[in-house]
Amino acid sequence: MLKFLIRASIAIPLLLIAAIAGTLAFTAPKTPPAIAAVEKANDPFAAYARALPTYRYFTARDGTRLAYHYYPGKPGGGVAVVVHGSSGTSLAVHGLATAYAASGITVYAPDLRGHGMSPGPNGRLGDVVYRGQYEDDLADLADLIQREHPGEKRLLVGHSMGGAVILRTAASRYAGNFNGYLALAPFIAPNTPMDRPGEGGWTVVSVPRIVVLSILNGFGISALDHLNVLAMAVPPNAQHRPRFYTHALLSSSNLQRQWKAQLAAIHAPTRVLIGANDELFHAEAYPPAFKAVNPAIPVTVLPGQGHMTLMFDTKALAAETDAAVEMLK
Repeated sequence: MLKFLIRASIAIPLLLIAAIAGTLAFTAPKTPPAIAAVEKANDPFAAYARALPTYRYFTARDGTRLAYHYYPGKPGGGVAVVVHGSSGTSLAVHGLATAYAASGITVYAPDLRGHGMSPGPNGRLGDVVYRGQYEDDLADLADLIQREHPGEKRLLVGHSMGGAVILRTAASRYAGNFNGYLALAPFIAPNTPMDRPGEGGWTVVSVPRIVVLSILNGFGISALDHLNVLAMAVPPNAQHRPRFYTHALLSSSNLQRQWKAQLAAIHAPTRVLIGANDELFHAEAYPPAFKAVNPAIPVTVLPGQGHMTLMFDTKALAAETDAAVEMLK
């Protein structure tokens, strides 16, 4: 019996290790095919690429140089930081940044770490150094804005995944860095009434990898967080855009598992705008969901707008500019 117990005490951990290794090795997410909802932005974004201002850089607390575009507004018009969506870059928000600047709002449009000209660890796209790093990066950018525009009100704006990033910030210890938060078609959480399966075909997620890595994190093991857990419908020839996200990045860009409590913890002025025809999310589910968890956050559904048209349609840009101007008064 003793020999059996000794052998079992050795065999069971080995079997668990083998199961974990097998799960992590053979469940990598595969890139889904391109979807029309996102591809419709190709022509407007191509035009934006020819009009982008020169990149600027700021140094984050870990010494990494992170890229952003700068759009000057007018003194007293306030400052907006505009955060792009998943697999995007600051190029995607150029139309909105230009509209804001024309209204007098000064704009900082960063490439999030792991995107565009702000690569992640070892120059890799789709990765960050540690979970929760985006809140720190945005806090460092807020410090830069405070030095360059003292006394100006500050608004944090984000589209899609960027909307989730800014809602995380609004619920974090850094909430006071901005006077208001504007989320445009924000991703909230999977398997909710707001979420379409696979975000309308935009993503493929490796649930087994996420489960295993989350369990390991529960034991304080984060060394494997740089494995890919999510693939996006990004064409293989797309430059400076990640096609995959690691567990570290995905955990930094999504709301936490207790998303209702996180949204309920937001006290700063916050608004949500979403297109009625959003192809990735169920727009009609947003107003009741937010009313249930935090009625102080109003949701406006924009008629005739889809997920990506929020970034280039003139009517959508006008509504988003009106909202920003009002929040910065």
